[in-house]
Amino acid sequence: MEPAADSAGGEVQPPGECRRRARRPPLTGPSDQALGRLAGWYAIALRLGGAVLFTAVAILAATKQVSGWWLAGALTALCLWSALFTWRVRRSGLTATVVLADAAVISALALAQQHLVPAPLIEGNTTWMLPLACTSVYILQIALRPRLGLPAAGIVVIAYGLGAGDLADGWLLVVETIVAAGLVAVIRGGARQADAIVAAGLDTERQIRAEEARRADERAQHRQLHDTVLSTLTMVAAGAFAGPSPALHAQAARDLRVLQGLASAPATPGGLAPLTDLRPELERAAASTDELAVRLELVPVTLPSPVADQLAACVGEALRNVERHAGTGQADVTVTGGAGWAIVKITDRGRGFDPAATPPARRGIRESITGRMLAAGGRAAITSRPGAGTTVTVSWPA
Repeated sequence: MEPAADSAGGEVQPPGECRRRARRPPLTGPSDQALGRLAGWYAIALRLGGAVLFTAVAILAATKQVSGWWLAGALTALCLWSALFTWRVRRSGLTATVVLADAAVISALALAQQHLVPAPLIEGNTTWMLPLACTSVYILQIALRPRLGLPAAGIVVIAYGLGAGDLADGWLLVVETIVAAGLVAVIRGGARQADAIVAAGLDTERQIRAEEARRADERAQHRQLHDTVLSTLTMVAAGAFAGPSPALHAQAARDLRVLQGLASAPATPGGLAPLTDLRPELERAAASTDELAVRLELVPVTLPSPVADQLAACVGEALRNVERHAGTGQADVTVTGGAGWAIVKITDRGRGFDPAATPPARRGIRESITGRMLAAGGRAAITSRPGAGTTVTVSWPA
């Protein structure tokens, strides 16, 4: 719980903070803020409820020895101040000014208690002024730091003792002050400790997310390199091009554009990405293979632009894998889906393979297809066995 203005720069938040914010530094953490709001309501309940209760008790306890004019004036002042106190706390918070003003009002009433309370009640220390003074002590301790709350409570105790005719009559208020200050200190310490633990956890989570984002960016670049430069170099090394080839020239030009895009691509802005038609993306992916005949079965599908790009890149990589490894010149791409979802199957009737036997060093399926779809929030599944062809299924959302 953060104290008022004398504390480390904060104030207790008012219950009606959403209506109007005073110019003051924010509280230190969510626990402090929650305790501050609770303290505001607690202070209002003490002052407003106390005014109603003690007015009724004072009237019932009044005798002929008590001046009606004194009692009426004091109770009217108490009720008016309680209403003003409630309004100020709801408007500006449980500030040091309003809390000290409350202590001054209660102290003034305590000094005048011999005119308000029958003498036998004062002598028996059963006056209604005692619990009224206790409410001021409680409010001081929950709103102010001890360096200000304790001296202010001391003034209330002295005023009560002087009004009762003997300073020793305030001993119960001294006990109440010590107990309240101790409890509030324990609660404040627990709140700050909880906030520190939560803040440390959030900081750790931010660091983890930042590291995950960095690694995801590295994986995305590795996929781009695998799908472009490394793929082209692998084909050249395997002797796919015996001499100058227009297809090799076109592929190299596409690879160069991809590499340039890695360095110049702007960051994706926050918020929801617009939906885009998936069909043109898939048609371009199918056209990226020169030696493979691709049969497309498309339906209207719209996906967020980044997702469509990633899904089409997965399809392109799957088709290039068919071209390089399947030993067939035909592949089928079948699309089902609609607005905001898609399932794409890439099927060939080639030689197939055993996915479980794929070496860990082979990154084509694991990173360029499965990893890419997982990063985009989708799924990828590869079904194949030797001699039975291969089916790659990519879908979004997962």
